[in-house]
Amino acid sequence: MKVIISGGGHGEDTKEQDELFASLLDKSKPLMYIPIAIDKNKHSYSECLKWLKSTFENLGVTKYKLFDMGDLEKSKTVNINDYSGIYIGGGNTPFLLNKLKQTGFWNLLKKAINEDMPVMGGSAGAIILAKSITPAIYYDMNWIELDDLTAMNIIKDWEITCHYTKEEEAKTKKIINENNFEKLVALSDKNGLYVNDKKITLIGNESAWIFDKNGNKKEIKIGDQLKD
Repeated sequence: MKVIISGGGHGEDTKEQDELFASLLDKSKPLMYIPIAIDKNKHSYSECLKWLKSTFENLGVTKYKLFDMGDLEKSKTVNINDYSGIYIGGGNTPFLLNKLKQTGFWNLLKKAINEDMPVMGGSAGAIILAKSITPAIYYDMNWIELDDLTAMNIIKDWEITCHYTKEEEAKTKKIINENNFEKLVALSDKNGLYVNDKKITLIGNESAWIFDKNGNKKEIKIGDQLKD
C-alpha cells in the first residue's frame, strides 16, 4: 500500500504529506481527483480542481483528471494503470461513501490500493479508509440516511476523526463510549498517516492522539507507528 490519510488541512499544514504523495506519483500520467463530497453550492468542482493544482503543480504534478459522478458510474471501464494516483477530497462523508459504493468505484479503489497505487484522502476522503465512518456522523449531516457505515478498513481496525483539536476531547470520548469503539486515532489539520508495507506511521508537523475503549488518550509523535 501507498496510502496517505490526511487530517484535513491544506497549504503549509499538509506540506509534508503533499510532498510525500507527489513523490510517489508517476508524473507522466494524470492524477485522478474525486471531489464529489464537496457541497457544490459552496465550491464548484472547477474551484476544487484549481485548489488541487495550486497544491501539486509546484511539486511537479501537471496532469489531472477530475472524476465527477458520471465518471464514477463508468468505473467498470476505467483502467487504473492510466493514472498516477488517486486523490479523494473532503466534504460530506456519508454522501461520499454511499456514492463510491453505489457507482461501483469502491471496488476500483480497493484494487488500486491493493496494487500499490498512491492514494491520498483528506478529511472525508480519509475517513472512508478507516474501519467505519461512524465518527463522521457526529459532524456531517447524514441527510441521505445511510445505514451501512462500513468503510475500507486499511488501518488495522482503527477509527478516525479529522480536524481534531483539544476542544474536541470530550466529544471524542462520547463517540467512543456510545459506539463501543476499541481504538480511535484523532488527526488534526497538521498531521496524517502513511500506510505502507503494513506499517502505519504518523506524518506531518504535529503530534496526534490515540484513544482506547475507555476514552484514555495517549500522544503519538511524528514518526510513531500505530499498533494493532
